[in-house]
Amino acid sequence: MSNRNPRIIIDASYIRGMSSNGAPFRIMREQGARIVLIDTLIFELYTTDDPNQWPASQNKLKAGVNAIEVWKHVPLMYKVELEQNRPYGDPLRRKTTVNWIRGIANNSLQRLDDREIKELIQEREANDMLASLHALLGLRSIPKELKIKIQESPSDPDVVQFFYKDINNPDHIRLGLKEILQKFNNDTNDTWIKLQNPDDVDDSWVMWHVCKSLLAVSYDYRHEGEQTFGKKFKNAKHDLDYLISLAFADGIASCETGGEMSYWRKWMYGDTKPRLGCFDRDEIVRFVNDLKRGST
Repeated sequence: MSNRNPRIIIDASYIRGMSSNGAPFRIMREQGARIVLIDTLIFELYTTDDPNQWPASQNKLKAGVNAIEVWKHVPLMYKVELEQNRPYGDPLRRKTTVNWIRGIANNSLQRLDDREIKELIQEREANDMLASLHALLGLRSIPKELKIKIQESPSDPDVVQFFYKDINNPDHIRLGLKEILQKFNNDTNDTWIKLQNPDDVDDSWVMWHVCKSLLAVSYDYRHEGEQTFGKKFKNAKHDLDYLISLAFADGIASCETGGEMSYWRKWMYGDTKPRLGCFDRDEIVRFVNDLKRGST
């Protein structure tokens, strides 16, 4: 199916790596793409120690300002699903998007103050994805023949093929959801969790893709050893926000090539969610046109 206005998620490495005139954003806008800013990107730009990062990013975004979409934060979306027993729906924050477009265009978008930044940090540290991850650790084992290949290259075609097929198996996802819900029920007395039957969940739910991302991470961390969980997962949560949001976009613009986000994306989506990793005009045009055609 064709898509005239494909949605492209922008990560921090991409916006930081481009020239100050923001030309890639202008090209995306001219080609009809939507420039998606997820809450985590905004958080990363707000909280950097470099005081020039925020105004520089705004100047770059001006080149594509009318094509911008601002999306809801992942944990807030799946919390709604748990509370209301329904898929969240489109992650677009319409009012916030309008305010951002106006603010960037008028140079009136201000940096958050320390109190607001502290609230953002607390919001992220309070989410329960680490507990959910631990609930999935014992579900499935890694075939012996793949263990060495994973250590040598997580992007090896055999590794990607195995995990893509395994992680996208609906039975495995629903089993994972059952484990997560059991963890919630055992560890909390919160009556706001209304979702009881994972069989009601499908790929229109954020929770479905949260579970997929945690299955990918559980495989990765299990072969590395549990002692790495705490330190690595704290940093990995940002990557997971991008990857879970990617389920509702068409592609991602990222200069990350060797880290976890690169191969977790392949494990979760195979070739269905391509990555734009350059700033060349012809490559951006080709990328957007491929997304419009639904090809990669």
